[in-house]
Amino acid sequence: MIISIQGGKGSFHHIATNKLFHSYELLERATFEEVFQDVAEKRADFALVAIENSIAGSITHNYNRLARYRIPIVAEVYLRISHQLIAFPGVRLEDLREIWSHPMAIEQCRDFLNKQRAKIIEKEDTAGSVQLIKEKRLTHVGAIASSLASEIYDMPILNQAIETDPNNYTRFLLLSYQSYTQKPLSDSLKTTLHFGVKHKSGSLVDVLFIMKDAGINMTKIESRPQLGKPWEYDFIVDVDGDMNQEQYKYAMQAVRENCTFVEVFGCYKSIDVDAV
Repeated sequence: MIISIQGGKGSFHHIATNKLFHSYELLERATFEEVFQDVAEKRADFALVAIENSIAGSITHNYNRLARYRIPIVAEVYLRISHQLIAFPGVRLEDLREIWSHPMAIEQCRDFLNKQRAKIIEKEDTAGSVQLIKEKRLTHVGAIASSLASEIYDMPILNQAIETDPNNYTRFLLLSYQSYTQKPLSDSLKTTLHFGVKHKSGSLVDVLFIMKDAGINMTKIESRPQLGKPWEYDFIVDVDGDMNQEQYKYAMQAVRENCTFVEVFGCYKSIDVDAV
C-alpha cells in the first residue's frame, strides 16, 4: 500500500496517515501538486491531503485540485493539531533569529509568533524544517512542528502547544480510485458536490432552497472562480448523507436542472479516531 503525502516523516500528514493505515509505504512529496499527480498517474494507491483548518481556514488550492484531478474522496479524518517550537540542542528562545515552518502552521501560531523578535520564514514542511536545522546544526533557527518530529529527529522542544487555539483541528481527505477498508469508520455519510450555477440573480439561492426543502443538511460551501469567466463562480459543498440514495433522487434531479453542471467528488465516512 503506497500513500502519498505533502511533507515528510513527523509531519502532520504523516501523523494523519498513521490514523488511517496499519502498514504502508510513504511517498514524501514537497508539494500538493505532486501528491495529486502520484494517484492520477498510479504511482500511489492513496493520497492524503489537508483541506481545511479550524484556525487558518480552507486550503483553496487543494479545492481547485479536487476539481481539476477528480480523484474520488473515499474517507476523511479530523486531527487535533498541537504545534511545538523546536530547536537545536542547547539553543534558547532568545537565541533565535529565524523561525521556520509551513505557512498553515505559521498562521495557526500567529498569536505566539507576534510576540517574538525572530523573523518568520515560510518553508515547504514542518518536520522538514526540523530535519534541516539538525543536519546543518543551525543554532539561530527554530521550527514549528509536531512532537513526533521532535522525537524522530531527536531535537528538543523550546515551547509546547504554541497554537493560538487549543481546539485546533485539521481536516484531511483521503483520495483514491479504490475503496478504503483499513480501519473502522463512523456511521454517518457525507457527500461532496461540485456544481456551477447560471450567471443570473438568485441562481445559487434557488439551488440552496432545493436542498433545504429536501431536508439536505449542508455543512460547508466553498466558492471558486471559473477559469476564463471573470467574476463567475462554481461551488463545492459538503452535505450530510449519500446523495445517490433514492430519497434524494428528485432533489438531485432538481439541482441538476438548475445548474450548469453537477458532479460528485465522493460519498464517504470519517475515520473513527477513538477506535484506532
